[in-house]
Amino acid sequence: MESHPERYAELYKELAGLIGDAAVRKLWKAYGGVTITFPTRLYSRDFTRQFIGKNMSSMKPSEMAKELRLSERRVRQIMREIRLNDAGKSNCEGGKK
Repeated sequence: MESHPERYAELYKELAGLIGDAAVRKLWKAYGGVTITFPTRLYSRDFTRQFIGKNMSSMKPSEMAKELRLSERRVRQIMREIRLNDAGKSNCEGGKK
């Protein structure tokens, strides 16, 4: 069947604009009739922690929050946890001989 996104129902038209007609047709064939809810959190907790740890000296908490779609408060909490964890590791390593 020929592709005509303008014939699609409204949601599928929006999706076609975002991801393309071919991808919409694949989604429709695989999930048509199924209700799908996308969680707000895209990234895993491990990746989030790694991203913040890697970028906390070069990015503002507000920039990381925007990138990860977290609150700035949550980014600051994770930064504090990382610092405490790093401090605990260096104290343990410093005491060993």
